[in-house]
Amino acid sequence: MKKSLIALLVATLPAAAFADVTIYGKIKGGVEYVDDGSTKITNIDDLGSRIGFKGKEDLGNGLKAIWQVETGFSVDGASKSSSSTGTFANRNSFVGLQSDLGTLRLGNVSNFLDSDMGIVDSWEYGSDALGLGVFTRDGTRLKNSVRYDLPSIAGFSAALQYGTKEDKSKDTQARESAIVGIGYENSGFFGKYAYIHESKAQSAYNIYFDANNKYSVGKAAGTGLTAVTSVNSTANDKHRLEVGYNANNLLVAFGYQQQKGGLDIVGSTWANAVINGVPASDLNNAGLNDKYKTREYSLTAAYTLGAFTPKFSYAHGDKVELGGKKLGNSGYNQYVLGVDYAISKRTTFGAQFGVFDVKSGDNAIKNNDLKAVGVNMIHAF
Repeated sequence: MKKSLIALLVATLPAAAFADVTIYGKIKGGVEYVDDGSTKITNIDDLGSRIGFKGKEDLGNGLKAIWQVETGFSVDGASKSSSSTGTFANRNSFVGLQSDLGTLRLGNVSNFLDSDMGIVDSWEYGSDALGLGVFTRDGTRLKNSVRYDLPSIAGFSAALQYGTKEDKSKDTQARESAIVGIGYENSGFFGKYAYIHESKAQSAYNIYFDANNKYSVGKAAGTGLTAVTSVNSTANDKHRLEVGYNANNLLVAFGYQQQKGGLDIVGSTWANAVINGVPASDLNNAGLNDKYKTREYSLTAAYTLGAFTPKFSYAHGDKVELGGKKLGNSGYNQYVLGVDYAISKRTTFGAQFGVFDVKSGDNAIKNNDLKAVGVNMIHAF
């Protein structure tokens, strides 16, 4: 009886109470076998599941109020410490205004690299060996930010975004961010560019210095060295360009990016290999405030044949530069080969094999190669 009364009550609510509200999301899970050269493990992982609610209200004269609340969760039941799970509205969430003059959003808003770029990384994965997560590491949501998108005209688009640095403490890793993105699409051809500037911050990573403030890599404290976890406060400047063709069942995408700043520009997977793997001699002449510099390239190709989409990606990172000097054997090469099978419009199965190869320069430390095989299932609603 109680259930019947509740159903009747819901049915009598005015339709306006539900107008212009959309519920959407994706359930993404997979099984991955990962081999890092020393450990082999099989994981059953969530691959970025999320649920969202979005809506709009007509304010008159062509002006609309818009909002969105999106939350990530782990379909495998495991808790995660990343920003994608554990907190309500931890993904692309905002309130804003929209008109013929463009769109203004305020909140935890996706940056241009996350919302408009990243087509070179068309994979679903947990391990960085199974997708181009290292290359696309800067595509993310920017907390405490405001973003303005200009109206699209003749295939051209552009966006400006600013993120505040609310933590003003001396040793914070927080950075003030400014992002500019521009794009063009026509008849399947596309070209997109983004620039990110991040203010000075303390880049947190463990490294050791001797009495003369010289780097020493691969050694532990207690050997006459001083451990330092926050040493680099330089600003970061990042550029990425993507061009290609995506139509008529064919995708071909090229990517190039160049970055300069603190060690955090390298990204955790690559940075761990660099800081733990290069010879100390390559770092001994570097100063505390010298900047790191990276150059990376990527290529992805895919072709849809009925329900099947075989695809391939390659990415390459040049040797990392520090203070104008290239660090020996610090570059990477990556290969991913796989296929998707669309069993319906909303459900897709995928399988892939990948290798992320960083050659270590220190014989005392093993190469930081990652090899992985994965299968996954994605359902959109």
